[in-house]
Amino acid sequence: MYILRKGCQGSRVAELQEMLKNRGYPVLPDGVFGQQTYIAVCRLQEKAGLPADGVVGKDTWNAINGGRPGATAPTEQKAAPPTAQPAATAPQRLSYTDTARMLDAEEAAVRAVCEVESGGRSGFLKDGRPIILFEGHIFWRELKKRGVDPERHKGVYRDVLFPTWDKTSYKGGMAEYERLSKAASLNEEAALCSASWGMFQIMGFNHKLCGFDTVQDYVEAIRASPDNHLISFAHFLKNTGIDKPLKSLSWAAFAERYNGPGYKQNQYDVKLQNAYLKYKKQLNNV
Repeated sequence: MYILRKGCQGSRVAELQEMLKNRGYPVLPDGVFGQQTYIAVCRLQEKAGLPADGVVGKDTWNAINGGRPGATAPTEQKAAPPTAQPAATAPQRLSYTDTARMLDAEEAAVRAVCEVESGGRSGFLKDGRPIILFEGHIFWRELKKRGVDPERHKGVYRDVLFPTWDKTSYKGGMAEYERLSKAASLNEEAALCSASWGMFQIMGFNHKLCGFDTVQDYVEAIRASPDNHLISFAHFLKNTGIDKPLKSLSWAAFAERYNGPGYKQNQYDVKLQNAYLKYKKQLNNV
């Protein structure tokens, strides 16, 4: 009997993650037993009436396998990696309900964040690419982190590179990819880190908090499937502690940490509360 716990890696972990995902838990089958897998295992153990310690032993394997007597650990065969389908055709298997359970938050609260951050859209443009917003002041900072002097390039790249936030540079929609492409011609990694991505508009430089080692991995995941938007969101909130104000419905505290100190100017807290009340009413009437 193989025992798996946080920190384990390999094919057995990948199979465990695939089984958890098939049971409706938002985990990415990457073969690494990290925070998201740990949360999913604990949730499953709670539902099965087992000690929620996040350790996958005999009783937990039985629970994962539907409680069948004599259920065993996965075989040596490595689970197939997630299919990188185009976002326009990839199905969304995870639900807001699943994500809310993972975060121990209300579904209406998760839906509210999604609506406010994505403008009520799916997180994708009509052509299947994720919604993005490129931030020139972040690009300035990311270049400096990589030893590139932004002052030397601000003339040619003035519409995508500046030291302080300037909303007049936004083009919106597909045109944001033109800005991203121009920035990437100077430094691709810094450019990807300087855009917010997908349904929850999480900045690329937060890729590790979203569960991805590189910004390229994060971007590819966001492009591949709407599931990964939800997974990344859950990772991000858990790893930053922003799940706490979400759970307590402290919208000003949530907006300040999620959107930054400028949240009042954009009334993010008011928008979040109004969206929450709307979805709360809808879900109560279902």
